Amino acid sequence: MSELEEYCCVCVKKQNNLENINEIDNNSTRYKDKLVFCSKEQEWPDYYNICKNCIIQLDLAYQFVKACKQSEELRKEQLKLIEEQKIKDKSFNCHKCNREFKHKRSLTIHLKRSHKTQKLLENESDFNECISQEELTNDEFTDSCENIPYFIQEDTNIPNKKSYVNNKISLTCEYCGKIFNRRQHYSAHIRSKHTFEKPYKCNICDARYTTSHSLLVHKRNHNNERPFVCTACGKSFVCSGDLYHHGKIHLNKREYKCSTCEKSFNTASILRTHKICMHSDPKHWKYVCKTCDKHFPIKSNLVTHQKRHAGIKEFTCHICDKKFFDKAEVSRHLKCHSNERPFKCGLCEGKEYKTNYGLKKHMKIVHDKGTITIVKPEKKYACSQCPRVFAFNNKLQKHMYTHTGDKPFKCQLCKKGFIENYYRRLHMQKKHNVQSVD
Repeated sequence: MSELEEYCCVCVKKQNNLENINEIDNNSTRYKDKLVFCSKEQEWPDYYNICKNCIIQLDLAYQFVKACKQSEELRKEQLKLIEEQKIKDKSFNCHKCNREFKHKRSLTIHLKRSHKTQKLLENESDFNECISQEELTNDEFTDSCENIPYFIQEDTNIPNKKSYVNNKISLTCEYCGKIFNRRQHYSAHIRSKHTFEKPYKCNICDARYTTSHSLLVHKRNHNNERPFVCTACGKSFVCSGDLYHHGKIHLNKREYKCSTCEKSFNTASILRTHKICMHSDPKHWKYVCKTCDKHFPIKSNLVTHQKRHAGIKEFTCHICDKKFFDKAEVSRHLKCHSNERPFKCGLCEGKEYKTNYGLKKHMKIVHDKGTITIVKPEKKYACSQCPRVFAFNNKLQKHMYTHTGDKPFKCQLCKKGFIENYYRRLHMQKKHNVQSVD
């Protein structure tokens, strides 16, 4: 007995500074109670001692096992609440128009208002024959505003009207203390922030989600279903939340301001993307191309970039059928088919550009104004008649006119020819006082 008291009961090493397992820690808990809690199958006699290093390990193990058991109890409670809610949550369908309601009273009011039915039915059995009840999952959210119960609205014609709006439950998160008044929000919070459970699995791919609503939206992407359509521009979305945030773009209130550069945006997501792209170190961008190790701030940029490696061009110009990697390239290309030049230089006469970048580039090169950085391209197009070399093929072709004597751009009024279209337009403005129509 005396020899065992010189050894730690956990690491079984001979130590000088040992404490008896019946002593208590700073939280008034005996070491023996912690040992039994962590390992019930072993015996822990009162004469056992424990060293300081093992006390530290015991505290960590005790807290971990305690947290696991609390989570298990919470999961059991969640399952119980879900089962109870399945019993309570019923949908009631109108037997005349098949409209669905979550509450029997909502259906009663609907029948009085829409179908002029003063009394629903005499007894419960008749009522059950006329309406169908379907169980709803606890986490399911309503996509349409049509399912909002009528009893939320004011109606002075309903006698003995009861207030259902304030009849809310209060659920407190046992992990962080956050309070919820809707059980589905409470359950979604527990799964997404604490237990990280994803019980809802897609039957098409391996994706899993914490709520049935998230799974429903995911399946719509598989089926290419976009039932929510913007009435302003016709763009469609998979859920009402996306449509709501898209609507802020049309309102153009720009309520979300950047704290770094004071720019404002229509939605929080656009602001978040702006901060990542413009105010974060590119070294910290988490999306990396496996082919060239280039970093990107958002996933969509990486996807588009990878299509360039693969040579996939999914977007086509509807005028000339030329293909591009993304919509932005198509938009820039379409300006080539238009003669509109809205960007004009205020320092030189007649210089107009189709893009703002073209104007900025002109201002920097010709007038040395602006902060734009001009990267000089490699000159690889050499003239066969003289030593001159050009960076772009179209510049070489224009230069070749000086050797051939061709002047393909003719004035529409006096038939004078020019090497470049710019000089023809300038001639028509000065000599004939008319704007050129290409």
